[in-house]
Amino acid sequence: MRILFVSPFLPYPPIAGGHALIWSWIRRLSQRHQTAFVGFCERESDAAGAQEIARYCEPTRVRLRKPTPHAYTSFAQLPRWVTEFYCDELARDVGEVAIHFRPEVVQFLSSNMAQYNRFTRSAPTVMTALELSFLAYHRRIAAARGLERLQARLDWLRMLRFETRAFRRAGHVVTVSEREAKVVSAVAPLARVTAIPPGVDPEQLAWRPRHPVSGRVLYLGHMEHFPNLDGLIFLYTDIWPRVRHAYPSARLVVAGQGTREQLARVAPRTLDAMQHDASVEIAGFIPDLRAAMDAVGAMAAPLRLGSGVRNKVIEAMAAGVPVVTTTRGAEGLSVAHDRELLIGDGAESFAAQLVRVLGDRDLQKRLSAAGRDLVAREHDNDRLAARLEDALAEASGVRV
Repeated sequence: MRILFVSPFLPYPPIAGGHALIWSWIRRLSQRHQTAFVGFCERESDAAGAQEIARYCEPTRVRLRKPTPHAYTSFAQLPRWVTEFYCDELARDVGEVAIHFRPEVVQFLSSNMAQYNRFTRSAPTVMTALELSFLAYHRRIAAARGLERLQARLDWLRMLRFETRAFRRAGHVVTVSEREAKVVSAVAPLARVTAIPPGVDPEQLAWRPRHPVSGRVLYLGHMEHFPNLDGLIFLYTDIWPRVRHAYPSARLVVAGQGTREQLARVAPRTLDAMQHDASVEIAGFIPDLRAAMDAVGAMAAPLRLGSGVRNKVIEAMAAGVPVVTTTRGAEGLSVAHDRELLIGDGAESFAAQLVRVLGDRDLQKRLSAAGRDLVAREHDNDRLAARLEDALAEASGVRV
């Protein structure tokens, strides 16, 4: 097949869950098919990432995404998340690549990129929903008040209309969980839908000894994704004081690109408190994440917003790290509380589960083994890429 990927971001380096998922797909599909890539980057310094993608995709065209030049109003027809990812130059790139590369299928790597469908010269399309954005928007409504709540409801309705239309027009829809596949089928009954969860490479499942430091907790997240930032603020302000009261030697390591920058923008007082707290280490981006995971007794993922499957939870389980998360953080995974991980909703419950696992080495070992077994069964990237290949072939009509 000739496959054209259209992406809202550069998946290399794979610094976040969505990046890692897409990077895995590109590397594997390019071994058996001709692939091309058109997408945005966020910074001029991302040029090295574009060069790496070009090793697998020919042609590769990348545009620097710039702020929306026009004001966004409550009367806009399209969601802000859509309008901020449109530019004439990228539309021209999609059209030119469609002419010369002649793709047999186009995979939009996020639903907001469906707006470029009209430039693909009627090639069959596959829509990728890394998360169901209209669900994520709907969850913001309950947290808002007054006029902000009205605005949140309008944003949700815009996203619901846009995303539903995109799913109905696509030749195939890829979601990251069976649960979200059912939601897509409910709003787009005629759509063909395949669930392909995030996974890990086989080498990540190779057993290696862990040497956790007693009381050491990891928080991991790409902080430009607001649900990760919200989870960190919730952890530090509401959960961490309870953990420290019950387990005074507990230490928190915060790993993820943009931590200081995003906290300074959204919660400067929280950043200041964390920087002066001896129990907290803001590590930022960590190149060798597996080594960091080997040194912690647990990973905390107190996520309250967003949707989709959390790749960080899968990666932690693959590394044998006991995970404490919320019901929302465990969405889309075949897990159960006290079997593969621990679930706590609300600050008091979450803190209790985190203290529990930190103080129980036998529980750590049991969760570690069960989590690794689950990832090996259901989240092997080689098998998942084959499932995507089948979906692309079905949409294109090409036999593979």
